[in-house]
Amino acid sequence: MELIQYAFVAVLVGVLLAASISFAVMGFGKVLRRRRLARDAHESGMKFFPDDPYDVPRRYADFAVISSGHSPCANNVTAGRLGGRILRAFDFRCELGHGTRRLTRRYSVVVAETHQVQPSLLMWHSGDADLAPLAARGMQGLVGQWSYRGSRALAEAVESACRHLDQAQSSIEVRGSVVLIASPVRRAIRRHALALDEVAGILKALGDLAQDQSSSVSG
Repeated sequence: MELIQYAFVAVLVGVLLAASISFAVMGFGKVLRRRRLARDAHESGMKFFPDDPYDVPRRYADFAVISSGHSPCANNVTAGRLGGRILRAFDFRCELGHGTRRLTRRYSVVVAETHQVQPSLLMWHSGDADLAPLAARGMQGLVGQWSYRGSRALAEAVESACRHLDQAQSSIEVRGSVVLIASPVRRAIRRHALALDEVAGILKALGDLAQDQSSSVSG
C-alpha cells in the first residue's frame, strides 16, 4: 500500500514539475517575443507598448473580429505611421462560449487609419471559417479564398494583394477610412503575422482602386 502511495506522490510531483517547467518556458518565450517586437518597432521608427493604451476593444468595437466574443483584450501594441497613415498592430484575444465549452481565440491584428473613405467591406478567409463571427456568416459571395460582403471591386482588389499571403489566412474589414486586417494565431509566433511591407501592399491596392474610381467619376 505504501509503495502505491509513494508511486502516486512521485507521479504527482512529476506532473507538477513538468507543468512548472512548461509555464516557465512559455513565460520566457513571451518575454523574448515582447523584446523582439519592441526592437522591431524602434527600428521602424514606431512606438511599442506592452499594454493597450488605445482601449482597442472600445475603439474598434464595430469590427467583426473585435466584437466576435467576450472578455476582449489587446496587448503588445506597435503604433506609428506607414506612408502617412496611422498604423496600429497588436495581439488580440477574446473568449468564445463559457464553462467547459470556453474557447480562446487569438489574432494578430493590424489597423490602418487612411485618408480615403471606402465602401464597406468584410472579407473572411476560408481557413478560419469554422470560428467565423456571426457578422461573417451568410456572406454575399466568394472571391479567391475569401467569402465577402460589400463592394465586389474592393474585394477583388484586396484578394489580388493578399493572394501571396494565403498562409496567414488574414481576414479584412473596411469601415469608412479604417482598414483592419486580422490573422488567426494558433501557435506561438515571433513577430506580428504580417510585415509592414505586406500591410503596405494591401493599403496600396485599396488606394489605387479609390483613385481609379475617382478618376472615372471625374472623367
